Amino acid sequence: MFGLMVMVLAGVLISWVRFRLGLAGRDIRHSGRAAGGDGLHRGAPGEGASFPIMMTAGTQAPTAEPVKVRSSSDAERLKPDAPDPKPQSERPGEPVPAAAVAAAAAAPEALGSGFVAVVGKTKVEVFGVPKLTAAGKAVAFGRAEARDLFALLSVSRDGVSAEGIVEALWPGDGERGGRRLESAVREINQAMRHATGCATGVRFVLKSGERRLLPAASFDVDFWRFGEACQRASTARENVARETALHEALTLYRGPLLAGRDDLWVLPVRQAVQRQAVDAAERLAELARPDDPGLAVDVLRHAVDRIDPLAEVLWCQLMTIQAELGRLPAVRRSFALLTERLAEIDALPSVQARQVYERLLR
Repeated sequence: MFGLMVMVLAGVLISWVRFRLGLAGRDIRHSGRAAGGDGLHRGAPGEGASFPIMMTAGTQAPTAEPVKVRSSSDAERLKPDAPDPKPQSERPGEPVPAAAVAAAAAAPEALGSGFVAVVGKTKVEVFGVPKLTAAGKAVAFGRAEARDLFALLSVSRDGVSAEGIVEALWPGDGERGGRRLESAVREINQAMRHATGCATGVRFVLKSGERRLLPAASFDVDFWRFGEACQRASTARENVARETALHEALTLYRGPLLAGRDDLWVLPVRQAVQRQAVDAAERLAELARPDDPGLAVDVLRHAVDRIDPLAEVLWCQLMTIQAELGRLPAVRRSFALLTERLAEIDALPSVQARQVYERLLR
């Protein structure tokens, strides 16, 4: 009799425990649904439930091996969520190879800053938003006069006369403009000495005759590198050297010169450099076209996305190569994009561009 009572009590206890567990399970599932799926996540029928992966502060995400791009076909296969391909060149002064430019159409941010500053020099980037970096740390000037002067000298490798500086930056100020110039020079020198740890007597704005300039021994400027690359491309006798120089120029061009500045003196310089970059893209695509038309297409896509979206010469060249590859749908898309971008400034494709488009579709 005692044994029978023990068995009955055990059965009741087991039933009660199962009942409570069942309630707990329903509570968990209900709270997950009420929170929008932050609890248990139900998979498709037949699949087991899975838990969301949460990243908390201090947790390092898994890293992936960088994608190596060796040809235009590799660039075509790049996915938006693929790791950013890094420039294969990381040594100061060495140009970034063609594959990096080819990848830009799929992942423009993969190009990085475009150059690695020479060790011991302050890195100056004026393509895109201006940046000044000394010993790995950003340098900023407190006063507008110093920022204005440094920007002007960054795009004037041979320097500017005192009169030219005042006329460009503070027109009509007369003698006061001269005092503003001297004050700006002092601030640049002081800020750079502090950033680099140089002695008090070291000057970062030099005076050569009547001109003020940034010494090449102290600064490495992407704009200067761009000019050198374009010059090498113009004087090179062999296509390989010409292509290398053009690759470097396009990689350095990361955006409009001194983006965000609307000073009157900036605009003509910005437009001139943009024309140089368009010309570099056109020449590089023409050089790549016979042996690697896919690379030529990638270069031109990069150019119309990052350099000048309204340059019809680039769009016509792009559509021509796409047609040669038998990609007529791509030709239609390119012309539609050109039309769309011109519409943003209330313009239409030129007669010449439309004629090229219609001829390619025949």
